[in-house]
Amino acid sequence: MRAGRVLIGAVLFLSAGLWVLFNYCQGNAGLNFSSDITGNKVSLDLTTAGMPMLIGIPLAGIGVLLLLIAFIGAIVAQFREPRVEVREDVSPRRDMPFEG
Repeated sequence: MRAGRVLIGAVLFLSAGLWVLFNYCQGNAGLNFSSDITGNKVSLDLTTAGMPMLIGIPLAGIGVLLLLIAFIGAIVAQFREPRVEVREDVSPRRDMPFEG
């Protein structure tokens, strides 16, 4: 199996899961600035309930799992030797003489 196909599947599942979770969420976001570094604050509150939660979390989980598999597959592919294809030296048909 090629790592590229698994990566495409991972992106599709992960984006579909996150889209469902964020599209049906109810929440708010806040950003507070202060003169002190310790007073700066980012607050994000997301709540997704019901059927979108039951669909979004498994889709995102499958996407993360496939992303991990593609990452491990890409690492393993870096240390593998390339496949050598042995081909017979066959002349193409157009080089063969016409027999009538």
